[in-house]
Amino acid sequence: MKRPTRFMALIALAACLLWGVWPGRVWAEEQGSLSIAGFQVGGSVEAGWRLVDIDGSRDRYKEVVNLLDGPRLFDLNLWGRSAGGGPVDYFSLTANGIGDPFPFARLQVKKDKAYDLSGTYREYRWSFNREDDGLLTDNHDFHSIRRSGSVNLAVLPSDDLRLSMGYRHADREGDGMVPRPFLVVDFQIQDFHERLDEVFAAADLRAGAWNFHLKQSYWTYKNTGDIDGPAQIEGRDQRVDTYVTTLKAHTKLGERLDLDAGYIYAHSETNASLFTNPVILVNPGDAHLLFNTHVGEMGLSFLLVPKVILHLDYRFHTLSQAGRTNTDEPPFTNNVDVDFRQFAHTGTFQVEYLPLENLTLRAGYRAQYRNVDTDGQEPTDPKAGEDTLSNQQWVHGWIGSAEWKPVKSLSILGEYQGADFSNPYTWISPESENIAKARIRWKTPLESLSLYGTFLWRRRSNPDQEYRVDTKDYIFGAAYQPKFAPGLSLDASITYEKLQDKKDFLLTPPTPFTRFSFDSDAIIYTGSIGYEGIFKGLGARLYGSYAQSRGENDERLADLALRIWYKNPYVTPVVTLERTYLVDHTRPKDGFDANMVTFSLRKEF
Repeated sequence: MKRPTRFMALIALAACLLWGVWPGRVWAEEQGSLSIAGFQVGGSVEAGWRLVDIDGSRDRYKEVVNLLDGPRLFDLNLWGRSAGGGPVDYFSLTANGIGDPFPFARLQVKKDKAYDLSGTYREYRWSFNREDDGLLTDNHDFHSIRRSGSVNLAVLPSDDLRLSMGYRHADREGDGMVPRPFLVVDFQIQDFHERLDEVFAAADLRAGAWNFHLKQSYWTYKNTGDIDGPAQIEGRDQRVDTYVTTLKAHTKLGERLDLDAGYIYAHSETNASLFTNPVILVNPGDAHLLFNTHVGEMGLSFLLVPKVILHLDYRFHTLSQAGRTNTDEPPFTNNVDVDFRQFAHTGTFQVEYLPLENLTLRAGYRAQYRNVDTDGQEPTDPKAGEDTLSNQQWVHGWIGSAEWKPVKSLSILGEYQGADFSNPYTWISPESENIAKARIRWKTPLESLSLYGTFLWRRRSNPDQEYRVDTKDYIFGAAYQPKFAPGLSLDASITYEKLQDKKDFLLTPPTPFTRFSFDSDAIIYTGSIGYEGIFKGLGARLYGSYAQSRGENDERLADLALRIWYKNPYVTPVVTLERTYLVDHTRPKDGFDANMVTFSLRKEF
């Protein structure tokens, strides 16, 4: 897929050159803007060439960085606004990364109070190929391309009605190596062929005190990825068709009460078949399944007294699945009927208190009752007419938040939500999750200096299985732009991540108690310093990052870049020097050291 993106980059470079000699262009000096066919046009473009030298693992470099040689359209921003009249009032075109593995483009055309048409395209190129020397390793790799695009049209016939329709597409193509079974030498080669398509139509309507939103969408998912051997052949044909209906409403019932209501219905039909040859490790088979989902929700906000608001939210959720799966086991055929039903009632009560104009406090409790009833999950028949599996369970937890801005330059935010979750298929394995988040932003008395900090904590535990995972993230950053040097700017941040993963095993005596710990942590430094106008149009920015992880993934990754430019009335030349390296202490052969030089031209108009 290199040729199409490089071809696009060459076209963009040619367009940049032709822009200066286009006969339809008129420079309006008295207005300081570009006038083309009745549009005032502005924007910027930067294009150039990158040179790369890589020492070490080229595959790991492509996995982590994936910036290679060749022509590039780094950035394009073009906009135009009509002086009045005509079918178009405004248009914009944005593109970046053309020629790199992650190009993006967006086009928008609209007319005020009439319509808004937009389209986007995005592409990602992923690669994974590690150096695996041991017998028991993650022996697999892949090279895939993910593409996504969308087209959306909104029509505004009146101030109270908005109609919209659109199309969305996503796909994945490429190939990969399936992890090999134990003692099987050959890898299995898999082709990726997946796509998702969606079409939708929606309407937003205002009628009196009510606001309504209606949307109908249709999704199609297809997967025809095959395994081409050499030891095993698999042919897959999977298709899922989904219809989704969404209804939402909002109104104010007097001066004290707000009401929100919504309903979602989704119907999915799945048909899948799998062919295998030889039938050794994976059996062939087929499946036909139906899914129906209903979600109804309602929320009330009531002003109890000045500065105190009560929030009541209720949601009803039901999911049903029915169908048949078939696995051919020569010389017999095994048919399994699937019947799964789940419904849940969730209620949330919160009190919001506003003691001060700059302080908001929220506290409440959330509870959920869930019922799961399913057949066809076990090979044996139910006894005494009872279903194979049936559950009734409660899920509940506290929630709360606080937001305080004591002075204009300081803001503090804290959030907490905790819940006890239960496995939907059995009553004996509860899990709990508690999430805490805190954020502090302080703009110091020096107007040019700002500080911020964030703390995030998450715990997931399963007491019945003696399993617990704690993750903590600490982030601190600062930005400084002194008044005595308007062209100077500095910023820096520090991030510390810690993961504590424990699993206890109570083995049969005399085997001792065993605990496995998979702890790891990482620290990340980032920073930059830039100066605009060092001498006339000369400017530069130095930026870099350093990340080190320890424990399960013992690695060091660093990146340092220097960008130098010279602004002038014609075109701005830019030179970027960059060095990046990775040291993998677990797999030394997977490290790399790369140097990049980029020459580009930037034009603003």
